[in-house]
Amino acid sequence: MHLRKGPEPPAWTDPDGVADVRVLRPPPRLVRELAIVAAVVVLYVGISRGGGMFRESIAMGHGRDLLDLERFLHIDVERTLNQWLTSHDTLSVVANYEYAFGYVASSFGLLIILYLTRSPWYRWARSTFVMVNLIAISIFAIYPAAPPRLLPGEGFVDTVTDGGTFGSWGSPYTADANHLAAMPSLHVGWAVWVTIVVSSIFSGRWWVKALCLLYVSLTTFVIMATANHYVLDAVGGALVTLVCVGLMMLVSDRPNQKRPRLAPTDAFFLNAETTSGAAQHAADVVVLRDGRSGPAVQADLRARFQGVIDRMPRYRHKVAEGSFWRRPRWVRVRDLDWDWHLPVRDLSGPDGGPGGPAALASFVAGLERTPLPRDRPLWRCWTVTGVTPGEVAVVLTVHRVVSAGSAPVVSASRLFDPVLEPPAADLPTLGVFARVRAVAGGIGELVRDGRAKRRLPSGAPRDRDYGMSRVPTAVVRETARAHGVQVGDVLLAATAGALRRVLPTVAATTDVRVSVPLTLPCPGDRLAGTVTSAVLMDLPLGPDDEVERLLETGRRTGRLHSGTRAMGASFLIGTATGVLPPPAQRWFARVVYGKRFFEGIVSTMVGPTGEHRLAGGAVHWVHPVVPLAPGAPLAVGITGWDRCLDIGVTVDPALGADAHRLATAMVVVIDELSQRSDPPGARALSRSSEEFGPFWPVFREEGIPVRKDMS
Repeated sequence: MHLRKGPEPPAWTDPDGVADVRVLRPPPRLVRELAIVAAVVVLYVGISRGGGMFRESIAMGHGRDLLDLERFLHIDVERTLNQWLTSHDTLSVVANYEYAFGYVASSFGLLIILYLTRSPWYRWARSTFVMVNLIAISIFAIYPAAPPRLLPGEGFVDTVTDGGTFGSWGSPYTADANHLAAMPSLHVGWAVWVTIVVSSIFSGRWWVKALCLLYVSLTTFVIMATANHYVLDAVGGALVTLVCVGLMMLVSDRPNQKRPRLAPTDAFFLNAETTSGAAQHAADVVVLRDGRSGPAVQADLRARFQGVIDRMPRYRHKVAEGSFWRRPRWVRVRDLDWDWHLPVRDLSGPDGGPGGPAALASFVAGLERTPLPRDRPLWRCWTVTGVTPGEVAVVLTVHRVVSAGSAPVVSASRLFDPVLEPPAADLPTLGVFARVRAVAGGIGELVRDGRAKRRLPSGAPRDRDYGMSRVPTAVVRETARAHGVQVGDVLLAATAGALRRVLPTVAATTDVRVSVPLTLPCPGDRLAGTVTSAVLMDLPLGPDDEVERLLETGRRTGRLHSGTRAMGASFLIGTATGVLPPPAQRWFARVVYGKRFFEGIVSTMVGPTGEHRLAGGAVHWVHPVVPLAPGAPLAVGITGWDRCLDIGVTVDPALGADAHRLATAMVVVIDELSQRSDPPGARALSRSSEEFGPFWPVFREEGIPVRKDMS
């Protein structure tokens, strides 16, 4: 039970050990693990059979060098131990079989137990074990060394061969074994590895550590008494394992780490904020049909948070920033400052009347300008009243470190009633070899994409403007179906068309490169089941006709659906950067994320259908707030909620465009596309001229006759 649950200290988990601040991953597939073992064995056999005709003579020379060095250091105890063992027949047989099977049974037995019990230690232990073997095999190839038993004239007795030990030297089962691999001793290396893993799992139990040390001592005695290794071989095997464990701890925490480090993707966005000063917290503006006062809604929110906060571990951890060489880590906050995390704001005007959507948009823009303080968990949930009678806005602001790349409402899905279902991945699950090919191909495609050719104007890192609009999902779906494209293509084309209308001077650039976030399958993510990546694409601004722009956009979005670029980017940011030291990680985030490679972000998310409630109020709208990348002056977020697509646009005022006008222009473009049937055979679309509702204005000045409850 201890192995299955894992030694999860209460410093970063809830009492039952379920909610982990890190993204938990399930045990890998057995086929994959067997393939890894097979690859290591093939490499070992290849090294054993290679080396040329002089390999044996070179190994004999290296063996004598090791023995001469030991004699110089007065530590050549191998012959004495060997003579003692040969005089005890029963002990000799026991030692022979311990040498042949002990290290294999203990090492692979531990791995099998960890795998079958789904222990969180399995991946860490397996990765370290593979690293130990790869380094040892490399040394075997570079420095072959004959064991003492093969050195003529030294008086050593090969007890394993002379005793006819089944399954070891002299038997057909070891035909491919490497007889010239004395340095380092894998017997000792594996024994030290078992000791480290078992002692870490059962930390605090002295008798476990004592047994493990006894096992290492016994293995060291056996390899020398049977004349299979030198003292220096044992030292080399132990050093290889210790070095591998040290390297593993540099790139990955042990599962019992009380202050786990941030995942590479989380550290990437934290570094992007640190190096640029541009806030990297996202938000969702959740509008509720609720006539209660702000304090009453806040009280219900607080009760809901307190009831589920232990199942939302990142919401009760702050980020301890590391030093120049140390990585940032999660630190649990015992007592949250609820008044700070759940503030109330009234946006009523001086006359006591409602401030309206413009006041709400201005308030959200203000939240975007200032990074969240890092001396507490990186989130706030504002209760906003005084916008429109009968409705309350809840603005959930969450740093991308906390939301793990997902939308804030997804990271806080437990707050809703019913609980939000995690969104499906945008791309399908691939097998191991298909993923390897996709990652390799995707990295090559990313390199060929290069930098953005032109840059939109940007100003100070913290200048922000925000605007909102919405359009019925049915209208967009019918438009996409009529023109033979996908819904995402319509939204991307609407973004390009809006830029062309609001910023006519930008049209000269022809294209605008944007980053399009996509979700990849990640079965181990208990929160959303996905991991976020992004693909760069150029939005066409050149065509004057909106239908032409839409069709050209549809032709360019193939790169979004292939998955290669997304998987390549995910590997680079989520895996490769994890092995880099913190200074290199900060440099990578500063160089890669932002204006050098793209000019804006266009993010879409498919939300739930049906009625949902938050803090007792019915959810009406959910407008996303996507943070600007450093130096990139545009971020568009679209969330599908119930039967409506809610749009949120964030801009840098230096762009020269009002965020509200851009959000409105997107709906104008969609409206125009929905009334066009240029493609052959496309059917005409019917429209209903009703307002969205009393909360949001209908853009009559733009001629947009749409409604929310459209069938």
